[in-house]
This record gives sequence, structure tokens and C-alpha cells, in this order.
Amino acid sequence: MRARDKPQNGIAGLRHWRYDLGAGLQVALVSLPLSLGIAVASGAPPVTGVISAIIAGLIFPFLGGAYVTISGPAAGLAPALLAGMLMLGDGDLTAGYPLLLVAICITGFVQIILSLMNAGRFSIFLPATVVEAMLAAIGIMIIVKQIPPLLGDLAPLSKDMLTAILKLPESLTRIEAPVMITGIICLFLMFYLNTTRINWLRRVPAALAVAIVGIILGYVFNLEPRFLINMPDNILQGGITLPDFDSVWNRTELWGSVLIIVITLTLIDGIESLATIAAVDKIDPFQRKSHANTTLRAMGVSNMLSSIAGGLTIIPGGVKSRANIDAGGRTLWANFYNAVFLIVFLFLAKDLISRIPLAAIGAILVYVGWRLCEYRVFKKTYAIGRDQIVIFLVTIVAILATDLLFGIMIGIAAEISILVYLLSPSFRTVLTGRLNFSQAFALLLRNLLDLFRSPIIKLKEEEHGGLPHFQITLGSVVCFNLLSLDKLLQTMPERCAVTLVASESGHIIDHTGMEYLHDFQEECLREGRAFRLVGMENYYQFTPHSLSARMHDAKLVQQKATLSARSRMMEEIAAHRELGFSPSVSGVLNRHDFIYLRRGDMRQESNVMTGEHNSCHIKLFDYSHTAAPDYYTELRHTLIILRPQAENMQLPDLVITSGHYLERYLVGLEEMDNPELLAQLQHYSVYRSPGGPDPEAILKRLLPFLQVNSGLFIEIHDNAVLIFHPGQDLETEDGVQKLFTLGAEFCAGA
Repeated sequence: MRARDKPQNGIAGLRHWRYDLGAGLQVALVSLPLSLGIAVASGAPPVTGVISAIIAGLIFPFLGGAYVTISGPAAGLAPALLAGMLMLGDGDLTAGYPLLLVAICITGFVQIILSLMNAGRFSIFLPATVVEAMLAAIGIMIIVKQIPPLLGDLAPLSKDMLTAILKLPESLTRIEAPVMITGIICLFLMFYLNTTRINWLRRVPAALAVAIVGIILGYVFNLEPRFLINMPDNILQGGITLPDFDSVWNRTELWGSVLIIVITLTLIDGIESLATIAAVDKIDPFQRKSHANTTLRAMGVSNMLSSIAGGLTIIPGGVKSRANIDAGGRTLWANFYNAVFLIVFLFLAKDLISRIPLAAIGAILVYVGWRLCEYRVFKKTYAIGRDQIVIFLVTIVAILATDLLFGIMIGIAAEISILVYLLSPSFRTVLTGRLNFSQAFALLLRNLLDLFRSPIIKLKEEEHGGLPHFQITLGSVVCFNLLSLDKLLQTMPERCAVTLVASESGHIIDHTGMEYLHDFQEECLREGRAFRLVGMENYYQFTPHSLSARMHDAKLVQQKATLSARSRMMEEIAAHRELGFSPSVSGVLNRHDFIYLRRGDMRQESNVMTGEHNSCHIKLFDYSHTAAPDYYTELRHTLIILRPQAENMQLPDLVITSGHYLERYLVGLEEMDNPELLAQLQHYSVYRSPGGPDPEAILKRLLPFLQVNSGLFIEIHDNAVLIFHPGQDLETEDGVQKLFTLGAEFCAGA
């Protein structure tokens, strides 16, 4: 889809109001209980969470930076806000909150300054695994601190994690049975609704359902007011806490604490904001790219206004953004409508909100925390590499033992240590006399400094076909030296061709470097820019994961890896059909812009067969990805992509899907209206490109083919065809052979 055809923000985005209005309502139903819970987890009055979400929704759409991202208070900052409140108030939350608001206001101002300095790009300095570990540690913090209220223990919240963990046994002595029963039922419901396969239940906002069930149980058990959400009688008079600028200015002993809180909030807010918009961009059906610095500036303005109105910090939220996309939201106006609905709820349903038990809110937060730190997060990190799981665990332990700021610094130090260790000579070379101690130390120091030097060794500019072509020779590429490479790539002409050469002078490409190179390759593909990455064949890959770190070691690369049983089977099929074959795992490049290949995250291909077959260019491969609502569970299918060799054969853009599979992602297409033809297609639905060629002729030719083969997903775009079985995991040998047969029949029929 061309950029000008994609929904835009601002006045132009109002034409999509039907989609955004409905999505805004669904997001508000999710946002209300979440915002209340985040405020409770932060130690702030519950109403402040809703105030923050309202301000974010009213401000963010007019400042832009993203497209379908919903901003507001986020659970990721709750532990930092709670710690800051306790620090400034000397253990008193009520005294600390007005002082914390000053720190939030200053944080917003700092973010605006940083955005003007184009500081958004500095986020690539942070190792991707350290960011993931920070979020996992936050998840653990949220769970630990929500267990007591889930059981009915309303003892004061602890300042640090170690104290909170040590106090957990005490909570067992203060259990309130009705509260605990309410909490357990709500917790079960929260997990069940988010994992059920029943379609109509999956459409129910889990957080809203839990809040409603909590209210009912509160009436059944006649819970005391102290176990319920505390809402002010008058929102405007008693619900807004003003920042205490005078106290902070006059009490110089607070300045050091305020500075630490501002640094912590700026760092975490920036990291999580930029990580979230990058993640949301990957699942945006329109594949639009957010602007990091514009988003950072928008968050800064929103934070300043939120703090002045007594609200919490504001960042883009992953849970609410995914809810927006799944509900069909198309622009930032969905965020605005979300705020409007929250205002209505706040003033018309205040008494009902005040009946929500804290145990129900605790259940919602425990689930949010679990999603940040569940075992599959660890499993995914381990799959990327053992080096990454070490950094991951070190960062988590460091954050839990100290705090977020120092924990992140320790995680970065762990990343540096791992890289230096991998690049340093074995101690055996010193013991055997091949290197003396001074030589070994000099080599160690050089390798350390290389991590921060520009990876660009040589830049060569040529002209091919009237367009500039840049060839960049690279050394080691790691998170700490990506900035100079990113600056060069972002300043190149839009239509230029780029070739990156991973040279023998490079020693290592770390996980963050691999992620950056893959993202840039995808960006070039979307923009129609020619791109090549050469020289990777001499780098040894730590694990089969496409984004794992790699070291330059031609000897190890030459040692043929043992193929799995699956790869051997696929290799034999490819050899029999005289096709090229590669078993290696790599990131998927969506060259034909298929809608199916846009969705989800962690898109990878392996066991790839390519070549000419039955008058078609063919590519058959095993494909895996993650998708909503569970972004850690891997989905796997075997796909075939065909492109007719005949240059005069033009295929219409078309999607033929069993039932209404992927209907909400087919945003650029319209459902075909031909009752007679659709009746013959039985269980299939057909979507076509508005204003495109009439697909009726090709559908009639394919009718016998589709009637015999049920349950397929077929997409035609850019004169190429994608076919697979959505209900089938990786195809067996017979299934793979059948895909070839289906492809041959399709090409012949087309």
C-alpha cells in the first residue's frame, strides 16, 4: 500500500472516525481498570491514573509521533513512581506524592529538551536484552507488591524489593478470607479470558470483566470500604493534587533525590516509550513508521500537563495499543475518543467505580506483571543465545537487588563484559607464553575501545542506473557503536541503493546489531530501496535464531552443521525437484507486501526452497511468527509463494480466506459482493482491491480448485501468490508435496 493511501493523523484522519470511535470505546473499557490499577500500584490516589489517561488522550493526538499507539499511565513505571514517592515523603505516600509531581513535571521538560536535541536515536545505545530484562524485572516487582492486597493485607507498601519479598510471609498471617476469595476468582478469570480459544469470550475486555465480577463479589461479601477503590466525592475539588514546587525549591535536602528520580523516570520513560512504539509499528496493519523524537516531545508535553493536574507519568502503552489495533483503530483519534469516553465514565459512573475491590485491581496487575516476566520471555531470550540469557538474568537480579537505574547500569556493564570476554584471547595463550601479560592487557583494552568506535571502515559511492549506490564496509557492529552507522544511513538519499559489507576486520555483531540490520533491511524493502548485506557467511551464528549474535570465524562456518530431521526431509524434496535449499533461520523480508506477512512479530523463515517450477518462480519455506493476543506463543506454517514467469500475466489483488480468517487485517480491501459466485465457493470469503481489476474471471477458473481444497488462505498481491493452510502446523512430507501440486494447478489455472 502506498504511503499516501494509508490513514493519516490530523484533520485527514477524521474520515476514519467510524473505526476510531468504536476502537476508542473498546480501549476505554480496557484503559479504565488498568489506569486505576496502575495508580494503586504506584501508591497514588486511584483517580490520578484515569486523569493521566484522559490528559494523554486529549494531548497526544494533536502532537503526533505515532499512529495507533494509545498513551497513558503504564505499569512499567509504577515501581519507580512508588519508590520515588516513598523516598521524597520519607515513607509517607501522602506527603511524597505532591513532591513526586514536581519530579514528573521536570521529567517532561527534560524530555522536550531531549527531543529537540534529536535524542530519540540514542536509544539504540541500550542493549535490547537489557531493555527486555528491565521489563521482566518490573513485572516481578508488580507481582510481588500486589500479592498482599490480593490476600487482603493493606499494610504499607515497602520501599525496596528485598523488603517486600521478606514481608510476604507476614501477609499470610493477615489474610481476609472474603478478599482472598475475590482476588483468586478475579485472578483466575483474568488468565482464563486472556487464554481462552472461545471466540466470543476473546472479544470481552478481560480487565473490564474482572472489574465487573469484582464489584458483584464485593456486594456478595459486603466488603468494607477500606478494601475498595477510594474515589473522591468531587473529582474537580478533591481528586486533583497539585505539585508542591515551593517545598522542593525551599528544601535543598530534596534536590538530590529529585535529581535521581528525574534521571530514572527520563531513562525508563524514554526506553519503554521508544520500545513500545517500535513494537506497535510491527503490528500496525498499515505498516506505518512512528517518529521517535516527535513521540518523545509529545510525551514530554503530556507529562508536564499531567503532573500539573495531579496525574502520573505518561508513556505509550503496549496493552492498550494492541487492543486499539484489534478493535480496528486507524489513527490517533482513537486515543482522543478513548479520553472522551473516560471522562464520561469518570463523571457518570464514579460511584460504581468506587465499588471495585482492590483485590480485583490486584488480579489485573498480577496478570500484567506476569505478561512481562512469564517463562516464555526467558525461553525467547535463551533461544537468541546463551550470552543473552546471562545478561538478562544479571540485569533482573541487579534491578531487584538495587533499583531500576542502577540495575540497568549493571546490565549494560554485563553486556560490555560479555563482549570483551568474547573478543579477548584465551588465558591459555598467556599461560603458554604466546602472549605476555602486557600484550594481553593491551589487546583487552583495544577490544574494549573498539566497542565504542564507529563500525564504518570505508564508504564508497558509485552511480548505477542513474541512482547513487553506497557501499559501506563494516567492522564489529554492537549496540554501543551503532549511532554513527545509524546517522550515516538516515542521511542518505531516499532512492539510493545500499550495500553493507560485513568484513573480515569485524570481530562480532551482537544481538542488538543484528536486530538493527534486519530492521533497516525491512525499512529499505518498504521504501523500495535496493539493499544488500554481504559477508555474513563468514560469521559464526551463536544459535539458529535469526537475530542471534555472530562472530567472525570462517573455520567454524566451514564445518557443516548437522541438519535436523525436518531439514533433511526438506532438503531431499528440494533436491528431487532441483530447487535451491537453505536450512538456516533468517528474518522474513516481505518483498511482495503480503498482508499475512505484515502481521505479528518475530517473523522468521527456515528450510527455504527456491527456484523455477512449472513456469513459476517458487519459494516454499517453513514460517514462524508470534501474533495477537499472545505475543510469546510461536505459530508455525509451511508457505508457498509463486510468481508466474510470463511477464504479460497480470493477477488482480485478491484475498481468498476460509470463513473470515484475518478479516480485521484486510484493511485495504473490500469484501466481494457476488452472491452467486460466493455460494459456489461455499466456506470461502473473497476480498478484492477497491477499483482494481475484476477478479471474477480468475475466480471462475479457480472454482474447481477451491472446491476440492478447503481451508486454504490464498493472497494475491504484486503479481505473486501466497498459499498455505491456516489450520495446519508445519506440513508433513505429503503436505509439502501437495503444496507444490496446488501451486502448479494454481499457475495453470491462472
